[in-house]
Amino acid sequence: MRKEKKIVVNDRGRELAFVVREMPATKLESWIVRAGLLIVGAGLADGLLGGKSAGEPLDVAHVMQAAGQMAAQGGDLLRALGTVDYEKARPLLNELLECCTPADAVTPLTPETADGIIEDVRTLFTLRKEALALNLGFFDAAGLSGLGDNETPRPASPSRKISVRSRP
Repeated sequence: MRKEKKIVVNDRGRELAFVVREMPATKLESWIVRAGLLIVGAGLADGLLGGKSAGEPLDVAHVMQAAGQMAAQGGDLLRALGTVDYEKARPLLNELLECCTPADAVTPLTPETADGIIEDVRTLFTLRKEALALNLGFFDAAGLSGLGDNETPRPASPSRKISVRSRP
């Protein structure tokens, strides 16, 4: 069974509930490799390639190692995606959004449907961050958000509160 968690986000005064679900294994593997290749290709993973120099050919193991180290460093992977060419990063960002389904719906969010539900751009960032944390939590036992399965959630920032409840 895929991992999932329910989050509640304050979206301009409205409490919106979402279920964030883990990607299937093959889709997640593809996502990690594509994200890693994009970040490594942009020169943003220096020092994370296990001794490989910039000119040496890379294999999937080195790309996954770099992505894993960035994921374990508390969100550096998402920040790195924010620094590359947006058109290249957009499919990866959209796939993170597709991990999120409004609690009262059966269809996951897409860029086309999100505007009918979400008003605050920070909600999009929060959803993507939570999807990334859920999907890449195996790189770091506590996950990107710093939460284990039974720990109390912490607010993402003083002004925005997120309630995270894991389901088995």
